[in-house]
Amino acid sequence: MKQEIKKNDSYEIYVDKTKNRFYIKFIGYWQDPSEVPDYLDDHKKALGFLSSGFTVLTDTRDMKTPPPKIMELHGKGLQMLNDAEMGKLALVVEQAIVGIGGRRATREAGLEETTRQFNDIKEAEDWLDGKDV
Repeated sequence: MKQEIKKNDSYEIYVDKTKNRFYIKFIGYWQDPSEVPDYLDDHKKALGFLSSGFTVLTDTRDMKTPPPKIMELHGKGLQMLNDAEMGKLALVVEQAIVGIGGRRATREAGLEETTRQFNDIKEAEDWLDGKDV
């Protein structure tokens, strides 16, 4: 069962302790990190509920292409996931440009091998659950 960590106009973070899963949904356009001052703290809070090998479902379908300062912030969030010994990350994208940015960010964070992109949230969930998709 999902437990809400943070829900605001910019992002939503949930954890499912049973599945050992971190859920994050990005919303809209972030111009500057000052618009999301608790973003990394919310990552840290969510990670406190999970154990190594956890999986991540990132939903970017409602996200607008971020500027470089925000990509850097996302990179820090990804590094936190990597440092906490994440297992797999599923990135759900609809816009090609967001997918390109996602690939770049996961590559720079050293998560390329454990990340897969999807355009369907159910397929992403199934993959994280170990099903063939």
